[in-house]
Amino acid sequence: MATLSMTALTRSVGAIVEGIDLSEALDADTVGAVREAVLDRGVLFFRGQDISREEMLAFMERFGTPCTDPFAVVERPPPALSTVIDNPTLNYRKATAVWHTDSSLAEAPASLMSLRALELPPVGGDTCWGSMYAAYDALSEPIRNMLDGLSAVHSAFKVLPLMKDAGYPALKEDMRNVHPVVRVHPETGRKALFVNELWTEKIVGLDDVESKHLLAMLFEHIASPLFTVRWRWQVNDVAFWDNRAFQHYAVRDYDETRVMQKSLLAGDRPYGPN
Repeated sequence: MATLSMTALTRSVGAIVEGIDLSEALDADTVGAVREAVLDRGVLFFRGQDISREEMLAFMERFGTPCTDPFAVVERPPPALSTVIDNPTLNYRKATAVWHTDSSLAEAPASLMSLRALELPPVGGDTCWGSMYAAYDALSEPIRNMLDGLSAVHSAFKVLPLMKDAGYPALKEDMRNVHPVVRVHPETGRKALFVNELWTEKIVGLDDVESKHLLAMLFEHIASPLFTVRWRWQVNDVAFWDNRAFQHYAVRDYDETRVMQKSLLAGDRPYGPN
């Protein structure tokens, strides 16, 4: 397998990868090395990728099946190229300035994802990522044992008021699914917290007060700087990350145009330890 030139950003999450031009077709060894690295570091950053939409799609297709956001209303399967979306973020930055896993309310949330910075404000608009492996491992053993047996409802009930007037595409307002609070990663076999402040509505089997306070504790825990990294974008940076075990947070400290090119790969239904 190829060896990547890679610099870790923190102990828990993030690495800058050098020496790879995403406009070129990656050989099988390099694809294997990138997959291994993103599974380990959670999010990889590639600087200076002035690439076409077709080249972005070709990169993503080496790692899975491109798809649209499961939360968006799509009447029929779109052409593959239309899954690479230029996404102005200014109008709905309130909704993404919350720690979240993309599409966790779907039956099968996205697996791997990418963002490429197309247009940035003069200052601000950073994105943070956090390791849910590290967040889970840092909990006490009694709490881990309890969480291993719990499930939670994921829905859009908190998000819809923030998105309806933001010019976002039509949304599946009634989408709701139950997932384990602790997800076993399908490739690494590691346990990761799988609740997030944007989509998680309630812990199944707990009363409202118990659920509210347990989730509040977990949401505060997940945001610890011990598990996170903050990335200051430059135009044509690409971030490529594992949405199954790493959450992200888009900092809303800007008032100018910010356009990010977004791509998702289809995932599978989460399963838990029990």
